[in-house]
Amino acid sequence: MSTQGVDLALSPMEAVDRVAGFPGVFALDGGGPASWACGHAIIGVCPRSTLRVLYDGSAVVCEGRESVRWRGDPFDLLERFYRETLPQPALEPFSGGTLVALSYDLRDWTEPRRHRPRRTLEVPVLYAARYDALLSYDYEKCGYNWRASTPEGTRQLAEVGARISEMRPAADLKPALRIRSGSSREDYATAIHQVLAYIRAGDIYQANLSQRFVAHGQISPSALYGAMQRRHPMPFSAYVDGGDFALVSNSPECFLVRDGGRLSTYPIKGTRPRSADPASDRRLAVELRNNPKELAEHVMIVDLERNDLGRVCKTGSIRVDAFARVESFPTLHHLVSQVSGEVAADVPLAEILRATFPGGSITGAPKIRAMEIIDEIEPVHRGFYTGSIGFLDDCGKATFNIAIRTAIVSPSQVTYHAGGGIVADSDPQREYEETLLKAQPFLNVLRAKAA
Repeated sequence: MSTQGVDLALSPMEAVDRVAGFPGVFALDGGGPASWACGHAIIGVCPRSTLRVLYDGSAVVCEGRESVRWRGDPFDLLERFYRETLPQPALEPFSGGTLVALSYDLRDWTEPRRHRPRRTLEVPVLYAARYDALLSYDYEKCGYNWRASTPEGTRQLAEVGARISEMRPAADLKPALRIRSGSSREDYATAIHQVLAYIRAGDIYQANLSQRFVAHGQISPSALYGAMQRRHPMPFSAYVDGGDFALVSNSPECFLVRDGGRLSTYPIKGTRPRSADPASDRRLAVELRNNPKELAEHVMIVDLERNDLGRVCKTGSIRVDAFARVESFPTLHHLVSQVSGEVAADVPLAEILRATFPGGSITGAPKIRAMEIIDEIEPVHRGFYTGSIGFLDDCGKATFNIAIRTAIVSPSQVTYHAGGGIVADSDPQREYEETLLKAQPFLNVLRAKAA
């Protein structure tokens, strides 16, 4: 293994901008000490190998100019890819690892009886990339390190290190010419009334309903990521260059952390806007914490997460470590809980993901029926929205976000979803306004660049 300190007069966001010309760039950066539950920003370029899995379970593994075809359960293929590309012996954190992006459509592989209809999606349902060298930024020590886990990674460090200071920033964001919502206020209200009818009938207690915004035009994904990081840094933000697609995630929510024998999830449910006036801001936070509707919605999701973790954790080990804390982000207050359990050492990651994916905060309760209703009512596929972006380090730790506040960038457009939980006393107009509130940072970035 090779480790060297790097004197870079750049923020992690600016470093991503400098290396955006390399293939396969990714970044996990929360913008501060809470970054990705480890206090570090992590940046990778030039993956040694990649895995792309399609909806039907067909897959391609590429390493250099060589490619092989696999087929199987996507979660099992991810486990296989991670194990087969892991260097031996496993080394310290931040020296290498596997970046993972999971589409929401993988929900159809989580239950053996789920019907799998034909889908036409332009991006894979699972993307993973193995990195033998990483650039990490320690927010406590305010410094960078290059670390490599293999001789090939050491050579890569030398190449990238020599070029990063010479590279110019990537092109600025090219603003989209048109931004439109996929649902009118009336259409969204109609969809909410459909959900409310299912709740009254006893099918579900809650469903998470979303709408999609589309920005047409060619947009630089790295510049979009930088603009979001400058204005609205979130603890589980991420950037992923998948070749023919890119993900720009401004997520505040941690889906899963597996650290040793402990498995934890941190559901978010409950929202209020921030105020520039400190007294008003405090009142909004107190109102959120004491609102019966928000608390009832939150309790349902905490119970769902306890049940999901109970499928793979030891009996009696599940606990709620923190319940409905108000956590304040740049534009929003949220209610956040922590649920954890002890998982046996021999339980594979594939089994953990099948038991818990997708996160309950973005589906509803009961989970399977809520997902069926979402399929019926939402007019478009979610793709990577409400899926997950994560990192598997070489020491076995796994950390995943929930891909909310996430833009999916293709060569001709950007899609961005926003949603919220619908319960029995939800008001359709307020729920619609909440989706606009959640989408506002993204829309503001595009409009500011277009001005």
